[in-house]
Amino acid sequence: MLIGRWQLVETLGEPDTWSMLTAGTTPRDWASYHRAIPARLQPLIAGAHDTGQPVEQLLPKSRNPWSAMRFRAEPVVWPGSSTHAVKVWVGPDSPADALHVSPFQIDARNRRVRTRPADLGPQFADDPVDYSAADSFQLVERFDHGLEFAGALNRSEPGSRWSGIATVHSAIGPRSVLIAARNGAQGQRFGWRGVTVDVTDSVAPQPKSFEAATLELLRETQAGLYLVILDTAQVRTVRWVSEPVPGLAWRGVDERTVPHPDDRPRIAALRAEILAGATRAGLTGLRLAAEDGGWLTVDVEVSPLPGGGAAATFVLAQVQVTSTP
Repeated sequence: MLIGRWQLVETLGEPDTWSMLTAGTTPRDWASYHRAIPARLQPLIAGAHDTGQPVEQLLPKSRNPWSAMRFRAEPVVWPGSSTHAVKVWVGPDSPADALHVSPFQIDARNRRVRTRPADLGPQFADDPVDYSAADSFQLVERFDHGLEFAGALNRSEPGSRWSGIATVHSAIGPRSVLIAARNGAQGQRFGWRGVTVDVTDSVAPQPKSFEAATLELLRETQAGLYLVILDTAQVRTVRWVSEPVPGLAWRGVDERTVPHPDDRPRIAALRAEILAGATRAGLTGLRLAAEDGGWLTVDVEVSPLPGGGAAATFVLAQVQVTSTP
């Protein structure tokens, strides 16, 4: 049992599947809950989980290292949902520091993310946020396994779990966060619940990768060029590598309505080329919906990307704007 530092127990599945996500701010990668937490203390954690309320008590004297110490369990709760995790502290005094943990939920079918960034500390937004998966990447500085996570969400195999580290923007500079999530059984496979943990004290924020910097340089040397990652399952936006195309209606819309109806067969043919093994394919004069009405006209060239599971799960699209409404 860790003394004098917070530990985080994820409770995203059934009690017999609970695991450890951090020791202090050090990631533990789904370590054994039953080995990390003494059996005597596990009912107290279960109590915090079940009630959604903190549990605090002075532990009895014993021969254990935590004899007569103070115990505290703080649930990480999303309103209307079961507890996502429990923060656990054992020490001679009440905890003076804090472990910043924010719950989130993802609807993988509709690609919607709901989160409460304020739980990560005052350097993040105050209000709960509901946004598209692509919009959430606007907050990310570096996420080396982001496509792997997107691939897991696309597949949503029943009973899956995923964790990884990302560097995100905040009001006081970049922060390292641990992202951990699980989905449900067959009937709830597209419903993911998870937590984001600020682990900056143990994991230094990472600068942009060489690949990302190279793509930015490509963007800067060609006026009117924009870069976006799309999935090949439904040709939906996964993330913008550059800033989004100005004036494009991509936020909060049904992505099926973005291409002009007459251009959709051309997009389907391009998708078929990529899935058949083409390493490059393109379209000219593609019409995309503008925010203020009318259509933007663009030329698009796509190439398959590695990552995310099966081949050609994602493509990088180079979008060159040729005309605006």
